[in-house]
Amino acid sequence: MAIKQKELFEDGLDEYPLGTVVIENLFMVLWLMIGTYLCWLLKPVVAWGYLVFGLVMVLAVMRVLVCRNCYYHGKRCHTGWGKVSALYCNQGEISGFGCGVGGAIIPVFYGSIALVPLVLGVISTVKDFSLIKIGVLVGFLVIVIMSSVTLRKKSCGVCKMKGVCPGSV
Repeated sequence: MAIKQKELFEDGLDEYPLGTVVIENLFMVLWLMIGTYLCWLLKPVVAWGYLVFGLVMVLAVMRVLVCRNCYYHGKRCHTGWGKVSALYCNQGEISGFGCGVGGAIIPVFYGSIALVPLVLGVISTVKDFSLIKIGVLVGFLVIVIMSSVTLRKKSCGVCKMKGVCPGSV
């Protein structure tokens, strides 16, 4: 599906406030830190793999495959990653946003960084029960839901790309 310039949400923000960027990145950092800890409970080597995978995907792969074709490339989007992507890749075509590998990898990436720690945390808790582990699992679930649903819904509501983004809520 080709995206036409006129399909952009005219009333959307040209750039997001810095406060939004800070909050959304704080949640992403917490997500990766707690997820890494939950993986560590079962196998430290898995935790290191999870952390490296998460950082490489967030900071590089997703920026090149997704952000380069976004309206916010080079601008402050809700996460600020449009500015990050502009540091190491040229802007692509908005018509390519959400298409191909970039569009397909988004749900796989976010699903894996949410489900892997949850599954490993549950396995660890079953093997060696602890109320602290239960608390960490619940905290992780809250962070994932806040980041994936609540914050995203608020950000998507004022995004120029909301009508054309396959991940918009």
